[in-house]
Amino acid sequence: MVKHYQSESKQIESLYKIYLNNPHITTDSRKVQQGDIFFALRGDNFDGNQFAKGALEMGACCVVMDNENLVPQDYKDRCFIVEDVFKTLDALAIFHRLQLKIPVIGITGTNGKTTTKELLMSILSRKYKTQATKGNFNNHIGVPLTLLSVTDQYEMAIVEMGANHCGEIGYLCQRAMPTHGLITNIGHAHIEGFGSFDGVVKTKCELLDYLEQHNGFAFVNLDDTNVANRAAKLTNKTTYSIKQQADIVAQVDDTKPQASLTFNGMEITSNLTGAFNAQNILAAVSVGKHFGLSDAEIKDAITNYYPENHRSQIKQTKHNTLILDCYNANPSSVKASVEAFIKMTASNKRVYLGAMKELGSDSWQEHKAVLNLVNGNGFEQIAFVGGEYKELCQGNDNLLWFSTSLLLREYLLANPVKDSTILIKGSRATQMELVEDVL
Repeated sequence: MVKHYQSESKQIESLYKIYLNNPHITTDSRKVQQGDIFFALRGDNFDGNQFAKGALEMGACCVVMDNENLVPQDYKDRCFIVEDVFKTLDALAIFHRLQLKIPVIGITGTNGKTTTKELLMSILSRKYKTQATKGNFNNHIGVPLTLLSVTDQYEMAIVEMGANHCGEIGYLCQRAMPTHGLITNIGHAHIEGFGSFDGVVKTKCELLDYLEQHNGFAFVNLDDTNVANRAAKLTNKTTYSIKQQADIVAQVDDTKPQASLTFNGMEITSNLTGAFNAQNILAAVSVGKHFGLSDAEIKDAITNYYPENHRSQIKQTKHNTLILDCYNANPSSVKASVEAFIKMTASNKRVYLGAMKELGSDSWQEHKAVLNLVNGNGFEQIAFVGGEYKELCQGNDNLLWFSTSLLLREYLLANPVKDSTILIKGSRATQMELVEDVL
């Protein structure tokens, strides 16, 4: 059994040797593949140490544990005992990051960071062997796992960084050590955790702080005032905009269901819904140009990217056209989606919106603003889901209200909708995708 080193650094060095021979990390014992290293993390409702034996039986080459009493005796020679599994995972990722000599692009922002990351992955992969954060695994566990997935075969890495409390982006930058970075935008989200909008701005801009302090390179969205103001003093940067003069400029057609823009005289039509996604496309274009991708390569990468997981998807069903953007929602993303939907040229438009979460004392005000934005725009039907909207909808016969998306689904089964274009958006907790199959 490997354990009880004299120093943490010696322990990490020893574990790193194991990693170099088996560079596949997992924290889910159910997904262990032959040769994986299993990190037995603890959570509020589970203890990964309890699954060590199962992981080893499934073929893990090694398990990293912090409870010596749960070491399976039949496999004790493949158990690596540490003081704290998470701290060891974190330290191993930092140690590995220090060995990497490739560009590491950090992405954060209130909205669009996962979509921008996926677009950028599609573009950069045309020229470079690129690794990126899987899904939206962008937190204190996801970032170390992303870094450890960047083996020596890769030429480029993209690390998505999320936050819902002050200081988290700075913390993640100390792990990812980005050489390049961009903030998609800064909007109202997770106010409950940040305390105020100023807290959101400060935390998101910690990426720019890190780049400035370490001579990194930033891609700056001039159309976001908070980002532009903080980046004004940076010297290593490329600016982009759809509204004003910048290094990279594009024009947007906001009448189409798909996000479309014209760049360098070349029209690019994506498979993403909503004009608001043009900003995310332009961000990816800016990074692609910086790293030497041709206009043709960039266009091909964007037009052949198809969103998944109910993020900015356009779905044509037997009866309707669905604008599915219901992976998550906050005030700024809902505003952007609704405003884009208002401008979109389509008949029989309907809006089904789920409540927004983690807004703290701003919740009533922000939901009221959404209701005011949606109401009075000639939509064929408007429905709200979630307790946050109940009081706001009372006394308004033009609005439908349901406590859950399942109840909205039952209503739609009893009152079928056809020949309509429908925007569906809401926070993850509202599960607005449950109405998709009845439309």
